Amino acid sequence: MQILVIGGTQFFGKQIVRQFLERSDRVSVYSRGRRHPEFLSDVEHIQGDRTDHAAFIAALQGRSFDVVIDNIAFVGADVKAAVDAFAGRVGRYILTTTGSVYGARRLEAARQLRLIKEEDADLALREGEPYGDGKRACEQVLHERAGRARGLPFVIIRPPVVQGPEDPTGRVWFYVQRIADGGPVLLPAGFPASATRHVYSADLARAYVLAATSPAAADRTYNVAMDEIVTQADYVWLLGLALDREVEIVEVPRGGLARDEPLSSYRPPFSWRFVPDIQRVQHDLEWRSTPVLDWLRITAAWLLEHPQPDSEGYASRDAERRAADRWRR
Repeated sequence: MQILVIGGTQFFGKQIVRQFLERSDRVSVYSRGRRHPEFLSDVEHIQGDRTDHAAFIAALQGRSFDVVIDNIAFVGADVKAAVDAFAGRVGRYILTTTGSVYGARRLEAARQLRLIKEEDADLALREGEPYGDGKRACEQVLHERAGRARGLPFVIIRPPVVQGPEDPTGRVWFYVQRIADGGPVLLPAGFPASATRHVYSADLARAYVLAATSPAAADRTYNVAMDEIVTQADYVWLLGLALDREVEIVEVPRGGLARDEPLSSYRPPFSWRFVPDIQRVQHDLEWRSTPVLDWLRITAAWLLEHPQPDSEGYASRDAERRAADRWRR
């Protein structure tokens, strides 16, 4: 197959490119050319700025691809440009969006008590939060202007937090650095307990391969997340196992850290409840995830083997230790 990946030179975009290359597919990558992954000599590189929609259309409008994977559409105009460039010439257009399309407020009650299904997203919702609003607009445009009947079959992939080697966000490193130094990890406690489904970058990339090749995926939307559901405390405990370290978790009532001046900005990652339903991707694409402890071991080892800057808030690590002493009592 001839594959075009828009934004395939960082993190899980690189995993997507690698997995298609392993299948011996012909891969083109559209990017600004600021990064140079090891596979660049094995792909066709089309240099361009995605936000220049006229230039984007001009560069791609005459090309035909079996599959286009769009990782860097952030506003509705990005998808409008993609539809203009690809309609009638592409077998399948796969759009990467996010779990943030479900909204921070509208689904609060559902988020606390049940799995979130693909149809729970209100694509017309605008909350004044650019990322989630923009991704909803992207999906909305796709539904309005694309699909099999309009000459551009599509698939929408909604991952939650993506983790794995080469992750640039530092979210996993926040915990790995603290566990590695042997000190306590402070976590907020309260109802509802923070609980999430994450996704391993290699597993997510495999979902794109399946979405590209499965007839069942046309014009469908998929949550793609790991099988396990973990609380925030369980996640930290699992990272301790991955590092072969004992972890002391000190839970602090919600709001307690905010009242502690040195730690008022302390924000441990994954302090929310978001559990997407994954039955659709499992049923349609027969997709399965790697066991969470297996990929946490891989991720933690990569982080320790590759020097990282201090994680967010680590300059106040001594204050965290003092707070742990107070909250143990």
